[in-house]
Amino acid sequence: MTANPPSIPLLHGRYRIEEQLGTGRLAVVYRAYDERLQRQVLVHLLRKELGAQATLRERFIHEAHSSARRSHQSLLEVFDSGDIAGRPYMITEFVAGRTLRELGALSLDEALLYFRQLVGAVATCQAAEVPHPPISSNNVVLVADGHVELLENWRTPTGEIALDTAAYRAPERVAGGPLTHVATVYALGLLLIEMLTGKRIVAGDDPRALAQQHLTVRIPPLAELLPLLYTPALEQLIARATARLPEDRLPDASALGRALDDLRRELSVDTRRLDRPVVPPVGVRERITRTTNRMRVQPLAKGLASPPAADPARLSAAPDTPPARVNGYRSSTRRSITGIIIVLAMLFVFACGAYYAITVAVDQLANIQLPRPSIDLPSLGITLPELGIELPGWLTGVVSGGGQVWVVNIDGPEGLNLRSAPGITSQIITFLPSGTHVRQISEPQTADNTQWIKVRAQLGSQVVEGWVSRLYVKPE
Repeated sequence: MTANPPSIPLLHGRYRIEEQLGTGRLAVVYRAYDERLQRQVLVHLLRKELGAQATLRERFIHEAHSSARRSHQSLLEVFDSGDIAGRPYMITEFVAGRTLRELGALSLDEALLYFRQLVGAVATCQAAEVPHPPISSNNVVLVADGHVELLENWRTPTGEIALDTAAYRAPERVAGGPLTHVATVYALGLLLIEMLTGKRIVAGDDPRALAQQHLTVRIPPLAELLPLLYTPALEQLIARATARLPEDRLPDASALGRALDDLRRELSVDTRRLDRPVVPPVGVRERITRTTNRMRVQPLAKGLASPPAADPARLSAAPDTPPARVNGYRSSTRRSITGIIIVLAMLFVFACGAYYAITVAVDQLANIQLPRPSIDLPSLGITLPELGIELPGWLTGVVSGGGQVWVVNIDGPEGLNLRSAPGITSQIITFLPSGTHVRQISEPQTADNTQWIKVRAQLGSQVVEGWVSRLYVKPE
């Protein structure tokens, strides 16, 4: 348990200090409560022993200003900054959760989802030419279902920071080179391997010796690390990120993000179900031909007795008498015409019903009144209902049945995780895009301090069921 700081009970009459959470390179981080806005925040206060060092003091102020210029959902949002007793401070949003190091190996879907967020955060910093937090599994926190934050290393014990940083150092940096975008890509590639396997490529107790390993270490291909997860495209991406020579790597985080997007699209295509073959509809002419062929008089089967031969004298006496098959053909023709009339009548009734259903749907969903046909059917005893029509899910986007209807409300292109069971460690079934309508089908359950609800949703022609976090859905 970390100690409560006795000397800073209230900061500027607004931030009530509650607990010291950790110490980073430059700052001590506290959990505090904003009395004005009634919310928890993080207070980053320059370490007391560094206050007299002008260079480090200016670096802290510069990083605080840089943090305010970068904006990404996986980076801490800066609320305020200032100075107290000669010590500069910065106020950011509050986050809490388990680190990726604590979670261990992740599923492929989870690893790619979280890794894409981290790559986007680093790309934002590189584009703005501002520093980003150190790349490490100890600095990535799962704060909510499907969302991670990249933090400074204040959660890592001070004595382990150098060792933690050395585990991701690029070979050219070990040789004395500067920190570059391509060196960061190397660190991100090692982090992706760790997210998939739960283990780091290099290990040791001495930071210097650990860093030296990057000069000679052979990074095993994914086929050796995870034979059951072998994917050529994924292995190629990792190889392009962790190449020993900088010129063989992807140039920056933006390029890594684009390659990652291509990989995710390729994986989704590889695992997509085959579409059903399209059967062309049978035309009216073809249906008429088939009906006529079925109704024609069939010839006598082989083996049946033939009728007695007709008397030639009677045939000559009545030369104008039509054969019996002519009457059969006329009867078949009449039946064919009757069948055609019935088919056309059914098509007409179906078209009228479809138009009526569409007008009702548009009226209910968009509040647009379309002209409806005025049909008087008193003699048939038919009453067309105006209310109580349950429209199909493919038309409304909401699956049928009882239960509360919710709408997915989440930022980002990934969508909301639909899980097999309550909790952030359960298997991801699929992703629900923001705006998707879902129907609740069971009572809520609580797991990982979060309320979960089981829902059913319509995704294209497929109906899916699973659990979603209550934090990312809102009532319709």
